[in-house]
Amino acid sequence: MYSSADLPVDESVILAPERVLGAFTWSIESKVRSANRSIASPAALPPNRLFVPPELRSEVLQWGHSSLLSCHPGVKRTLFRVTERFWWPEMKKDVSEFVSACSVCAQQKSSNAPPAGLLQPLPIPQRPWSEISVDFVTGLPESQGNTVVLTVVDRFSKMTKFFALPKLPTAKQTAELLTTHLFKDFGFPQSILSDRGPQFVAQFWRAFCVLIGAEPNLTSGYHPQSNGQTERVNQDLETGLRCLSGQNPSSWSRSLPWVEYAHNTLPSASTGLTPFQVVFGYQPPLFQSLEKEVAVPSAAAMVRRCKGMWIRARAALL
Repeated sequence: MYSSADLPVDESVILAPERVLGAFTWSIESKVRSANRSIASPAALPPNRLFVPPELRSEVLQWGHSSLLSCHPGVKRTLFRVTERFWWPEMKKDVSEFVSACSVCAQQKSSNAPPAGLLQPLPIPQRPWSEISVDFVTGLPESQGNTVVLTVVDRFSKMTKFFALPKLPTAKQTAELLTTHLFKDFGFPQSILSDRGPQFVAQFWRAFCVLIGAEPNLTSGYHPQSNGQTERVNQDLETGLRCLSGQNPSSWSRSLPWVEYAHNTLPSASTGLTPFQVVFGYQPPLFQSLEKEVAVPSAAAMVRRCKGMWIRARAALL
């Protein structure tokens, strides 16, 4: 298992020096870099960002809004995605005009006007994944044998997990799925909010919640706004799938991971932070040059960063 001083040490490398493991680039970044070689960057350019000349701005906006990484978000989220790496003067105005003119958004998105008559807001959780809400999206066309999506939302960070299923599961199957694919990563929650579907009113589900120490909370009958966070996530999920798979609805299963990634790496209106930031303490870098912005010198520093994110998120939710 360990090298011994009595044995010759083989100093040959596993990978050739010219091989780089895990590195990736975006063609749009390469184009902008190339264009910057012949122009001077403005003095107002933020650190570690690339100035985008006018002839490339539409391509950058297309990447930031319509790529699989974003799934056609609104103005604020598109601006967030673009400014992770790029900058130019008055870019907020350009982003707003681009999103307003997006034909896919115009065809696939519905109004997000808040409904009237909401119930009393639920208590604010103390940490990520301590209180979750679950729901099912049904009526989807068959895609790789799947017709249903189980949606799970962390009520603190707003992080979401999507699970494609062939049909509505039983209470036992739902419990097994959550244990196998969710609780193993984030631990058991203190409460689980759901509607009054047959899975969640079954005796097995109540016994399961008692076993893991979670309080089963049910929404009010005929009042889906009681689980408003999940209902909104379901709406965003359906919109994202329509935007990515509208031309081929039976391919939505392949788009599901990208919708989840976009949701979790774009800012939440509730906290002003991305769900990924709140849970893990950093924003996943899309470019190699951003790696140093998320690096930490020690595990203790990482813990402090996470706690700082939790404090900011909870203050925004209160």
